[in-house]
Amino acid sequence: MKNKTASHPLIEDQRHYKKIGKLKKSIANHIGRKPADIYISENHFKHIFIRHKDEMENIGLTPQMFIDLVLNGFNRVYKGKNEALLLVLWNCKPKVTVIELNLALEKEFYEVIAATIVRKKYLEDRELLWKKEKGLV
Repeated sequence: MKNKTASHPLIEDQRHYKKIGKLKKSIANHIGRKPADIYISENHFKHIFIRHKDEMENIGLTPQMFIDLVLNGFNRVYKGKNEALLLVLWNCKPKVTVIELNLALEKEFYEVIAATIVRKKYLEDRELLWKKEKGLV
């Protein structure tokens, strides 16, 4: 099995970062961003675990499962604050799952800075950048 530890040359202490995905070229081009790897730092994972573990467990997921679910299944991208992106797994329920990404280290990769469950109303004033078309993989 391939080692998924951080491997980006700009990360000084790679033990504290883990590569967990990639913003695909097709989506990045559509939203006017660069395709790049997605990493999570040990500190941000700890924050997510401490602050949101209970709400994630209420829907039957560990924080790691939650992050994997959204990264692998997001179907909308919204503009967050500043240059942040919100990856959203939109569904028919009143709440949706969200991961917030920021460009990091000289804009070479994206870093997960938050993962949470929000009411759809939270996204009403955000700009929708991309929406997965039905039937597309």
